[in-house]
Amino acid sequence: MRRWGLAAVAFGGCLWAAAALGAGSWVASAPAVTVAMAGRSVSSAELAPPAPELARGQRIGRVSWQYRAPSGVAVEAWLCHGGQCVELPGPRGWTEALAGRAAEMPLHFRFALGERRQRPVTLQGLRVIVNHDGQG
Repeated sequence: MRRWGLAAVAFGGCLWAAAALGAGSWVASAPAVTVAMAGRSVSSAELAPPAPELARGQRIGRVSWQYRAPSGVAVEAWLCHGGQCVELPGPRGWTEALAGRAAEMPLHFRFALGERRQRPVTLQGLRVIVNHDGQG
């Protein structure tokens, strides 16, 4: 009976290790972006995996994002992967709207001012965390 218990633990450990090898995440940051006009979006620099080969063949699961805007500033924001952009409800959060897309491809933010007579604003701390796995 004891041998079966050890075998089950060893088998479970092997399954966990295999799952861990098939999943991962990458983090990327982009320089600050100045947004000057309502109705005209500005794109950030690309946010790409630091080692693309680690994400090759992987699919996005969840993407977490964050950026910093000055207090009281209305900004429209999107997170884009290729031609698909997801509207962001605020300066930080997560989405699964990009799930299934290639994890090795870069993302970028798009921003526009929320009000017509607003002064230009600089957004800082642009960052994403992309969780991915080999399924999808």
